[in-house]
Amino acid sequence: MTKPILNIALVGYAFMGRAHSNAYQQVGRFFADCPFDVRRKVMIARSADKLAAAAHNWGWEEHSTDFDAVIARDDIDVVDITTPPNGHYTLAKKALLAGKHVLCEKPLAMSVAEAKELADLARRKKRTCGVWHAYRFCPAASTAARLCREGRLGTIQHVRGLYLQDWLNDPSVGAGWRTQKRICGSGSHGDLNAHLIDMTRFITGLEFETVNGLARTFVEQRPSGDGKRTTKVDVDDAFLFLAQLQGGAVGSFEATRFAPGHKNTNFIEVNGSKGSLRWDFMRMNELQFFSTADEAHVQGWHNIPCSDSASHPYAGSWWPSGHHIGYEHCFTNMLYDYLEALATDRPFRPDFADGVAVQEVVDAALAAAKSKQWVKVKRSQKSTGPAPVRIPHTAERNAGL
Repeated sequence: MTKPILNIALVGYAFMGRAHSNAYQQVGRFFADCPFDVRRKVMIARSADKLAAAAHNWGWEEHSTDFDAVIARDDIDVVDITTPPNGHYTLAKKALLAGKHVLCEKPLAMSVAEAKELADLARRKKRTCGVWHAYRFCPAASTAARLCREGRLGTIQHVRGLYLQDWLNDPSVGAGWRTQKRICGSGSHGDLNAHLIDMTRFITGLEFETVNGLARTFVEQRPSGDGKRTTKVDVDDAFLFLAQLQGGAVGSFEATRFAPGHKNTNFIEVNGSKGSLRWDFMRMNELQFFSTADEAHVQGWHNIPCSDSASHPYAGSWWPSGHHIGYEHCFTNMLYDYLEALATDRPFRPDFADGVAVQEVVDAALAAAKSKQWVKVKRSQKSTGPAPVRIPHTAERNAGL
């Protein structure tokens, strides 16, 4: 059976451009029921330098430095944006106005106002849009959300999240776009805490109500690109915040790029009245679970290897049970869900409304850090409720065999 062709235009070829390109390559190969013949049509970048080589390396049919000309084409169906954050709003808005479906890296925009405008425009244009919060699509993270939805943790009481890196700990590391507010909006907070905010909303199904924050910049000047001068760092190197969530739950969250020994520790723990769970991306295929329902003599943390093709979402589309997946697979898993939504005209999560919700918490915590007071998270849209959790179906269970 011939599948309908879906042409993609990808903006950017660096870190996320590579991750997304790989997902477009792999989704039809590993997900047998992928509803589209996905074509890597055009790779776009502002500068032609390195663009042709990147497009060739990742199998893109064409490359261009003219974004406006590409989105004006009738043969482009989806525009995928992987630029630094200051480009997201303008590019996504143009793509939506041109009638395209849009996928966008996180954060969705540089402010709540920009993010909300994009979400409203996506609704008016009836376009299927998504934000690349790909950690949701690790089988262990999806399983964590399932345990919460099934009530196995009881009433959620605590959430604690850590996102720790160390790549800026050395003061001789040069300035880049992630250290400049005009490009990234905020530092470790918008880059790393945004993931923790989204994972908290996804796993627990709870919204943030009030927050308080603390920001620190440890190295205020960094070498410029030419090495002859220094550039001011005007974003946070570390950001900690407390939160009150729906239903009386409390949360603590910490993001930093100054934690020696932590390359990419993305950790979340949820405690409820009946049990707890915790997940660390450094052991991404495992979920730890504790239940108060267990008899006392066997009570303790249980390690769940989330690579069983019959029990854990997405796992069966890759390899037989017990054969683990990695970082890049999460992007392909998310893309598969997005393509299913596009083909069936059903909602996709995380959508632009989820992007708005994350931005609302990010901005409220920034305001709290500045005012040194608790700040209410002003929700500008009606909550769409907890995101659905994928349960493996027959095709997934058999695909990896």
